[in-house]
Amino acid sequence: MTNHPGSRFFLVALCACALLSAAALLPAPQALNVGSAKGRAGGEWTVLAPVSYKNLTIFPVRARGASATDAYITLDEGTKRGTVVITEKGAQAARPSRVRRGAQNAANVANQQAVSYNEGASVNELALVNRSGKKLLLVAGEVVVGGQQDRIVQEDRIIPPVSVPVALSVFCVEHGRWTPRAAGYASGGGGGGAAERAPARVVAESVEVTPSSPARFSSLGAVAHPKLRAAAQDRKEQTAVWSEVQKNNEKLKTENTTGTYQEVYANKQVSVQLDDYIRALEREVLQPGVVGVVVARNGQPVWADLFASPSLFAGYWPKLLKSYAVDALGDNTSEKRPTVEEASAYLEARDGTISTTTQAGVYQLVKTEHPRYAVFELRDISLAAPLRLHFNKMDR
Repeated sequence: MTNHPGSRFFLVALCACALLSAAALLPAPQALNVGSAKGRAGGEWTVLAPVSYKNLTIFPVRARGASATDAYITLDEGTKRGTVVITEKGAQAARPSRVRRGAQNAANVANQQAVSYNEGASVNELALVNRSGKKLLLVAGEVVVGGQQDRIVQEDRIIPPVSVPVALSVFCVEHGRWTPRAAGYASGGGGGGAAERAPARVVAESVEVTPSSPARFSSLGAVAHPKLRAAAQDRKEQTAVWSEVQKNNEKLKTENTTGTYQEVYANKQVSVQLDDYIRALEREVLQPGVVGVVVARNGQPVWADLFASPSLFAGYWPKLLKSYAVDALGDNTSEKRPTVEEASAYLEARDGTISTTTQAGVYQLVKTEHPRYAVFELRDISLAAPLRLHFNKMDR
């Protein structure tokens, strides 16, 4: 009977069905699970197939379970709504001016506080007020512009919703200006002209803070590129930050009279190049369940940013992608495509010496140091079960 044509057809079809069933049981290609180390919150991560453009390769990372992050607000959201206010140190908020009933809505009242430079400003410290009603998440390298000079946030942290000013540690990214300037910026000169190096402290006359006041900062809507973020959060050296700003401006031909970092994002020639990277990479990464990325430059994994939820990552993704592209520009030495296994191995390696920075009852920043890399994990410890909000790994 096996020689009958119908029988042979039946056997072939049966074998084909068996092969298809076996294939369906195989794991999806180009994806690898990375188990989190013992004691680390957040569950397992899965590294997905990458997207690449020139020398930059991005691996989306999916979390098995996401956490609720509705209780947090980002810097961009807070400054845009006027509920997060950043000024030079010494600018103290006074009582709100009396406003005729119905003359303006409640959202604008906070913008009419009387603030003055009454104690002098500081290069490495600003004053921040969080009136948003939510916890403010700050990521190392976020750029704020205006004031006496542009700055970046020194390290990851959480600021609770309080109506009193909180000291914010920052690094200067505009070496050649120490004069008040509103957040507006004219590309090519930084708006401040050539100036002497900033003194440690200055005393300026009283001014009233309005949305465009020189005493006030706004978010640039950008985060420093990885090498600059590493100079801030890992090395914690102002000279290293200035050096990296200068190197990057020279590399991208964005030198300017005040040495400001924001020229990188204002320069038209650089913007054209950035747009090419963004068009190629932006949409492919935001897949369901994706909470972050592993970044490879010139064929080598060098960086990772992961968040507690897809929505939190999606809020940061546009400016993170720009920062990765800035890092890749002018440094295209290889278009090699690393594998998912290489990206997963990079994410999984987290051995080293551990140290912590803690604000009691608010947050803990855990740093793991290794000769080849540094890892930072920001945890909200105000919760019964501490939540890891941001995981960041960087090559050294």
